[in-house]
Amino acid sequence: MTFDRIMFFLKGTMLACIVPFAIAAQPRFVSPIAGVYGTDYKLVNYVDWAVDTFIKDHYCSSKTYDGHQGTDFVIRNFKAMDAGVDVLAADKGKVIFVQDGLYDREKTSVVSKLLGNYIGITHDGKLQTYYGHLRTGSVLVKVGDTVAAGQKIAQVGSSGNSSDPHLHFELWYDSTYYIDPFSGPCGNATTYWLAQPAFDTSFGIWTSGMCNYVCTLDTLKEEPNRRDTFYATDPAITYWNLQYGLRKNDSVRIDWYHPSGSLWLSYGLRMQRDQWYYYFWSYISTPPSTAEGKWTIKYYRNNILAATQPFYYYQKPNTITDKTLNGSKDWQILYQENSIKIVGILPKDVLRVYTAQGQLVATHIAQGPALILDKNELAKGMYIITKTEASSQKWNSKQLVIW
Repeated sequence: MTFDRIMFFLKGTMLACIVPFAIAAQPRFVSPIAGVYGTDYKLVNYVDWAVDTFIKDHYCSSKTYDGHQGTDFVIRNFKAMDAGVDVLAADKGKVIFVQDGLYDREKTSVVSKLLGNYIGITHDGKLQTYYGHLRTGSVLVKVGDTVAAGQKIAQVGSSGNSSDPHLHFELWYDSTYYIDPFSGPCGNATTYWLAQPAFDTSFGIWTSGMCNYVCTLDTLKEEPNRRDTFYATDPAITYWNLQYGLRKNDSVRIDWYHPSGSLWLSYGLRMQRDQWYYYFWSYISTPPSTAEGKWTIKYYRNNILAATQPFYYYQKPNTITDKTLNGSKDWQILYQENSIKIVGILPKDVLRVYTAQGQLVATHIAQGPALILDKNELAKGMYIITKTEASSQKWNSKQLVIW
């Protein structure tokens, strides 16, 4: 019989040992997150098998961090979180713990906040699974409930000690020792997963885009509205991407090419460590009138072209219905020097402005096909504008940034 090695703490040092009682792994778990690997989520951090301050995952690589006791199923960004990504019970069992109601849009790691909103489930064989950093208000079970394998129990969030939306999954034996559910050459010989995902160290660009202001890491985590046309009234032009599989000493570079084909700006850096989930961006000030036309951005990894992004720059828009404005064919947000102009609306449509945290700050009822907002009435930051149609009460939303 094959036994799992399990982890325990002794005088502050993490050790791995083979215990003398049967905890043989049997494939039994389904994925605890809905979606398709590589498209909807990535496996970024596994259990740390190394001793002391070194790190080593079950495949002898660096997809973990010091002392990590679980597995992180990471989704793309907060926009994906807002759309809803389901958390599933990995096996049949009984709910033993539920915590909900904590803030779920954390963007900075604070260890003392722990798992935030989470669920604990006990299973046959004295096993327990824990599902952490859940979205506030999404928990669908209560203590004492019986759940089936694959049953929806909550949604992915970013509560507790979390910098990005993800599911932190842990497996324990008898609520005393934690176990790595994955098999690998530097871990357990057998797996708990019915279909264990292949260990992935490939490089790729998960998502990318452009926006008309200077981005920060916080705004990128929200996924800015994409643009491919910019004007002299825009405060800046930014290209960004979210990558995975960058390795220590990899070089990355963004080159900006003028419509004439000449190099306008080059910005790059070298990785100081392996990066399995990494934002990279560069921006330019709005160019002079002599630079109107089609620009090209080229992104390189290790001097090999990995992505190309064209965009257009003009002094002013030809019409207010330019299809590229804010990525919408119906109503648009036009950024002007001292104001925000919303066009493509109808009289009596209701527009509401919310902070990124969901607090309502303004309500406007349209009197015609356009609405002007004074920038000075809003503090700098990110907002969400919702538009409710007077005729049908249908609504949708857009992102607004005040700089």
